[in-house]
Amino acid sequence: SMWVQDLKPDRLTRALREVRGLLERLDGDRVGVIAFSGDARLVAPLTHDRTTLTHFVETLSPEDNMVGGTDVGGALERALELFDGRSGSHEAICLLTDGEDLEGGGLVVAERAAELGIRVYVVGMGTADGGKIPGSGGFVRDEAGQEVVSALGGETLRAIAEATGGEYLSAEMSPFPLEELYRKRISRMDSRE
Repeated sequence: SMWVQDLKPDRLTRALREVRGLLERLDGDRVGVIAFSGDARLVAPLTHDRTTLTHFVETLSPEDNMVGGTDVGGALERALELFDGRSGSHEAICLLTDGEDLEGGGLVVAERAAELGIRVYVVGMGTADGGKIPGSGGFVRDEAGQEVVSALGGETLRAIAEATGGEYLSAEMSPFPLEELYRKRISRMDSRE
């Protein structure tokens, strides 16, 4: 669904632009990268090395994940594993997704993040109207032969962010939503050595 072209040129390209923009703004923050679909995999552990992170981000593709779908809960679970557990006041999770939490576990893990004091900031990559999913020889079709339309699941994403005291923005509402969340919210969090 990240190949859908309801955001130009497509959701994935726009998401990668958002992450590159954030990496350019960071000063002293550690960042890790997790890619997910129906499974979640660690692309880069928490590091200050923005050059390496940028390289890893440039090479991301939906084909790299082994299982199709969108397991938001699994991605959040992997993100929580990266933190050292001292305090949630210094950590944040930035989730970029089209919001189709097909496994339905995102809110459950978000509530656990909230208990740890970790906020989840969510960027919805897509539009409410959505678009057809490109596939080989046309568009992806369901069992009945109908073309599948993927639309942004904004309410689910908003609930995940709000459960943690984080915030939700869609790429449809802001030209640079991830940078906006960083500038207005994340960069104002407590810091530590």
